[in-house]
Amino acid sequence: MEYPLSQAKGEQISIPLTEISQNLDFSISIIIPAHNEETRLLKSMEEIIEYCNAQQWDYELIIVEDGSTDKTVDVMQDLISKYARIKLITNKERLGKGLAIRHGVLGAEKKYIAYMDADLSSGPSELKRLSLFIDQFDIVIGSRNLRGELPPIKRPFTRSFLSHCYSKLFRVMFRGIPIHDTQCGLKLFKSNVAQTLLTQIFTNGFAFDCEVLVKASSLGLTIKEVPVIWEHKYGSKVSMLHEIAVMGKDLFSVWYRFKISKIR
Repeated sequence: MEYPLSQAKGEQISIPLTEISQNLDFSISIIIPAHNEETRLLKSMEEIIEYCNAQQWDYELIIVEDGSTDKTVDVMQDLISKYARIKLITNKERLGKGLAIRHGVLGAEKKYIAYMDADLSSGPSELKRLSLFIDQFDIVIGSRNLRGELPPIKRPFTRSFLSHCYSKLFRVMFRGIPIHDTQCGLKLFKSNVAQTLLTQIFTNGFAFDCEVLVKASSLGLTIKEVPVIWEHKYGSKVSMLHEIAVMGKDLFSVWYRFKISKIR
């Protein structure tokens, strides 16, 4: 089965942000899932707000607090009192990245919907890089593996090796879906696409991104993979061994549902 993916195998595209014209009417909901992020969320939100204001975008920030046990909620409530463009969704129990993002999508009101990591490994300026393609495609995703003319990604060898293996495993299991980096935390959707697509996703953990792309492909949606600037941020609260085990299990669950849907 052929999927209408735009990214040909090995294709690498990089466009300097200085060559991207300012889009003053760009309307976007930015979703940030956050679990125990009291130490860096304030700085991240202020950086996003400063950038979006400078671009004169029509934007809203949707923070989905995912069962935090620290002062994440207090930090965000203080920020909300200063900035009217911020929405806060709180969950008493931890739901996982996937379900948290789906809750954020339900509250989104702008023309486009993006989600990104709370640590801003890919900063808000990278949204502008993705926005260049969103009118031509249903989904535009950031990529750490495709580099084009961008500098190489620097991160610990172990994480680079595991990321490479996971990417390779994904392309072996889902032949015909030539995505090189499923796990980059920066993705941009047309609003109607996100609201339809994400209601059909079952994975709540870190393999959520994989299922989004697999389901999008099976629905005939067009996907563009774009190199982005990404910086490894230390201080992750996730155990690498636990992450590998859960992501592997979830990936096989996605594969099983994909195969069953093809048979049906």
